[in-house]
Amino acid sequence: MKSSVCHDGRTRSRGFTLIELLAVIAIMGILAGLLVGLAPQATARIRESRTKSELAKLVLLIDAYKDKYGVYPPDNVTGRNPDGMPLVNAALNPLFYELTGVGVVRQGSGGYFVSLADTDRPTNRLDPDAHVRAFFNRDGFVNAAPTNQMRRLFRADFKDSQHAEISSNPDIEVLVVPVPWPANDPRNPPPIPAAPRVNPWRYNASNPIHNPGSYDLWAEIVVKGQKQVIGNWKN
Repeated sequence: MKSSVCHDGRTRSRGFTLIELLAVIAIMGILAGLLVGLAPQATARIRESRTKSELAKLVLLIDAYKDKYGVYPPDNVTGRNPDGMPLVNAALNPLFYELTGVGVVRQGSGGYFVSLADTDRPTNRLDPDAHVRAFFNRDGFVNAAPTNQMRRLFRADFKDSQHAEISSNPDIEVLVVPVPWPANDPRNPPPIPAAPRVNPWRYNASNPIHNPGSYDLWAEIVVKGQKQVIGNWKN
């Protein structure tokens, strides 16, 4: 907006010229293009930052669990390789139950577990053989106690967005990364085929590669078709 002085001393305003308007529109278009180009990079950084933040919190919980029980939470050992080393299904692990605790109902024959964090289905029964062994290759959990001795358990709370169901009847849950797994991407098949959008935290305490004598905990996130690994070790 420009102004000019009239003969009687008053100031008179006049509008933008066509050239000035076109210049402003061109500048706005360039800025918009830059913002659109930077958006995917910003999204990737936000997802990476959120994942690293949750990784740090889980590391603290797992270390606190170790302080209480003297062992790290168990993982999912599916067998042994020819050298006798454990084979671990890192994606399908019982971390959710070990860090939140389970109640033991009627020990021995006919006994079962109840997840203390499954508030939606408090009567959801986890049978030692049909459920726990079928999913996690174990008979039970370390962080478990009879329902009248809950104070002895290690207890952690997770938001609904931090765990997801991978099976119903019974409801089986796993801890999940804050970035969902991409749908229908042949380059990146789902880590848990029965729940293709679930992106679990990967965990290996039996045969860790990066942290021998401790545990490997990591996330795999896919951004623009490229997989990125964020773990509790130095890259």
